[in-house]
Amino acid sequence: MSSNPAPEEGTPPPDVAQRIGRFLRGLERARRQPNRREAYHLRVALDRLRQGHPAESDEAMKNAERCAPLPAQVASLITTNDPVTVVQLQQELEEVLAARS
Repeated sequence: MSSNPAPEEGTPPPDVAQRIGRFLRGLERARRQPNRREAYHLRVALDRLRQGHPAESDEAMKNAERCAPLPAQVASLITTNDPVTVVQLQQELEEVLAARS
């Protein structure tokens, strides 16, 4: 039994934003940019976090961490080949966190 109360709907679990930040710092330390799969799932996680859907954000972050395959409907889209940098994703995370403050 957990002593922590469940987060209210629309409030992100405290660790989702932290996990995104940790993941991005790990990419920085490795001196590499996110691959196509990681970038897609990170953007989904950030988008769901922005929309106030913590469970969906958490699931997308799990997909990024395990480099899950892209959904079939987006795998063939040209936009999923557009490179995204760690700096861009960090800026998106900062914007999401600032909007929630």
